Amino acid sequence: MMNDILLETLGAREMAFLSGPSFAKEIIQELVTCVVVASESEALANEVHDLMSSSYFRVFTSNDVVGVEVGGAVKNVIAIAAGMCEGLG
Repeated sequence: MMNDILLETLGAREMAFLSGPSFAKEIIQELVTCVVVASESEALANEVHDLMSSSYFRVFTSNDVVGVEVGGAVKNVIAIAAGMCEGLG
């Protein structure tokens, strides 16, 4: 998991992890997008929320770092499978 790699590489420190789904093109067009920022530190999660949130870019917070990491990976697999199904008709 990314949080394990960063802990091993950078040592113990507060970290936050952002997960979509989100698309840069849609964010630039100011289309409503929701993401989650997860951190074991509620204060850090709230700080990231405050820095990134806007009227069209909604940031929700969580303390479930592993869940957000797994969810982010699984949604990518589902998206690829859905795209393949659509491509096959």
